[in-house]
Amino acid sequence: MVEWVTIQKLAADTGYSVQALRAKINRGDFIQGLHWRKSRDGRIQFNIEAYNSWVKGERLELKSVVAA
Repeated sequence: MVEWVTIQKLAADTGYSVQALRAKINRGDFIQGLHWRKSRDGRIQFNIEAYNSWVKGERLELKSVVAA
């Protein structure tokens, strides 16, 4: 299974638009390094495990996802 997906892939899979996901990033709903990060080519990538935990309302520690 893929651990990180592009913002476009996450939008397609979840029904949130890319603009809605970017708004959640800008509001601080998604935490950089936990839920999302920029890849070496500058594209926004989302961690699937962290996203699913966010949907469920679960709290995650940064080290638990980054270490995975």
